[in-house]
Amino acid sequence: MAFDSRLHAAYLEEGPDPNEVSEEHLRELDEAEPHPIMDFFRGLWRRTIFLFKLSLFLALVGAYPFSAVMSHKIDDSDIVFADGQKWAFPESGIAITKIARELEGKGWADDKPNWHPQARLTAMPAWQEATADGLSEFTRMAAGAVPDENGEPDADLIAASRLLKGIPGEDMRPRMTAAAEALNRFDSRASRGLVTVADRRELAAEEARMFAGWAVADQDDLSTQIYQESTGWPASKQDIRVFYAAKARAHIALQMLKAARLADRDSLADADTMAAYEKAEAAWTRAARIRPLVVSNQKGDGAIMANHLASLGFFLRDAQRTSEELAERLDQPLPAAEPASEDVAQLDPALASAAH
Repeated sequence: MAFDSRLHAAYLEEGPDPNEVSEEHLRELDEAEPHPIMDFFRGLWRRTIFLFKLSLFLALVGAYPFSAVMSHKIDDSDIVFADGQKWAFPESGIAITKIARELEGKGWADDKPNWHPQARLTAMPAWQEATADGLSEFTRMAAGAVPDENGEPDADLIAASRLLKGIPGEDMRPRMTAAAEALNRFDSRASRGLVTVADRRELAAEEARMFAGWAVADQDDLSTQIYQESTGWPASKQDIRVFYAAKARAHIALQMLKAARLADRDSLADADTMAAYEKAEAAWTRAARIRPLVVSNQKGDGAIMANHLASLGFFLRDAQRTSEELAERLDQPLPAAEPASEDVAQLDPALASAAH
């Protein structure tokens, strides 16, 4: 079919002529206002889009800090064994539970990659590192108190102590898991009578002296930070590390002392020893349960902010004193049991002479 050359001309002839719209009509269209309902929905749409963009921006900016805050978890509650769970050496159960809390909770902070929010924390890594080091030192001490048949420290406890001591750059989860397994093997052997556990009073005295040494060392570290020139407000990162490291060791000392008191059945009848246990536990409880929302290392004469490092140091001084008193009491032999008086001594002298 041939192209119809008249199509364009026909369109121009029949199509609408823009000149037919008058200038007055066009002016009315320019001045026309939208319907109130449409104007309301248009404004609502604009506000919705603005709020969505603002929320998205705030979510992107605050997601990382929020994740860091949520990944921070320090569990300083008492360790309570499950019903029916018994340990031949209760201290090993305490250590295993402490390890499980850290690994099965928020995880080991120093094992996280650099981009992870938990890698930005200060308090929790200090707490976990001091927990591992404190348990390592404790198990090393306990290994010497339960020698094998050759007089050497227990192999499982020595292995646990070595594994609990962290190595820079190496993941702690496999090391902590292996340490818990070694502690469990030791307790299993102890339950079968394959381990000769030292006298509980002697072992408890050694524990108390070790904890008193921890208190002395932590007081020195806290004092050093208190008198340092302030480099952060309300506290520097080093202030936070020292505070939570001391708190972690205090928690270990408290839980181990409670386990030692329950295992020391020979002292149950000695009121003085039980009182010494209670005083030491009360002092360590105050040190282990200090829970500031934000650690502050401000001057002691500050009108608003407290000095939490000084407060913890004061509690540790009391814990040191009561631990030393407990160790001294445990070093003393138990008082001899009073002999049962004869029935004749309870009789009237006249009746007693008549009986003879």
